[in-house]
Amino acid sequence: MMKYLQKLGKALMLPVACLPICGILMGIGYALCPATMQGGDITGAKALIGFFLVKAGGALIDNMAWLFVIGVGVGMADDNDGTAALAALASWLMITNLLSTGVVTTLMPSIAENADKTLAFDKIANPFIGILAGIIGATCYNKFKGTKLPDWLAFFTNAVFSAANAGLPSYPVWYRLSCQLSCYSYGRLCSAH
Repeated sequence: MMKYLQKLGKALMLPVACLPICGILMGIGYALCPATMQGGDITGAKALIGFFLVKAGGALIDNMAWLFVIGVGVGMADDNDGTAALAALASWLMITNLLSTGVVTTLMPSIAENADKTLAFDKIANPFIGILAGIIGATCYNKFKGTKLPDWLAFFTNAVFSAANAGLPSYPVWYRLSCQLSCYSYGRLCSAH
């Protein structure tokens, strides 16, 4: 278990390594163009450069969950293969799509009127879920990377099979976990799920 956690810690360093440059770009950008943060007109070359730097740093900060999905997926793979990142991304996309508020309220219309019951589904696309999707994707990649299928299914061997299978455990695991976390956050037991 300790070896697994050390590997996870090492995998988390990959996306975290991107964050200092984001801070530097945004810090310099805000220094050059305070109007970006405070509102107002952005005029002049210095302000435009500052605005550009803020947006460049913000592009990574705003998509931090994607960084964790891909970084953890590659870092947790036994051979650090990029195919694990694809499997992690497949898991992430299925989790965030299937557990979005619109899909869940379609499947369970009774929770649509209560904002407390949909709270966990409203914020499903976050870095924590990205880390867990990366773990699911890397685990599926590690398990299925050497799978041999019959010749007529040869297209689905190895990489494609790993990526396709990464999303399968996502829905039931995350649906149950999201319900429990949502109910726990409000101090209630979730007996309906």
